[in-house]
Amino acid sequence: MGKAAFFAGISSLAILAMPHAARAQQVDQWTAIQQLQADLKADRQAVVAANLPLTEGEAQVFWPAYKEYRVDVEKLGDRMVKLIAAYAANFETMTDTKADAFFNDLLAIDRDRLAVREQHVPKIRAVLPGQKAARFFQIENKLDAIVNVSLASEIPLVPVKR
Repeated sequence: MGKAAFFAGISSLAILAMPHAARAQQVDQWTAIQQLQADLKADRQAVVAANLPLTEGEAQVFWPAYKEYRVDVEKLGDRMVKLIAAYAANFETMTDTKADAFFNDLLAIDRDRLAVREQHVPKIRAVLPGQKAARFFQIENKLDAIVNVSLASEIPLVPVKR
């Protein structure tokens, strides 16, 4: 697929990643987060499928490897959701100690995200030719960037007492 299909998929993913304040008011936050994660998961796979041209044989071996990769990445996503929830719960009473702990947890998640990617790159390369494997990880990077921009725009900076 071309740029148009990619950007159409990205647009729908970006919309899902945006804040859902009205919906979050109607249901508890955890339910809203779980629904958003499910929506992102389905849309993410659709964007990958629309932008990664696979032969039938490649598809048969790629999709199980993709699902294994996403299971590992989604565990990190769950950790990030918990970290964000804890940050929000402690925002008004932030101390230097709490801020350091949140930052250290974020660094650990980032390190683990890189480790997961490094663990799965050889598996993806084993089932896809080099250009398609590279394209897959480019798509993943772009989708991650969209989610990260959305999160960054919604999460306030650590309050600093003067």
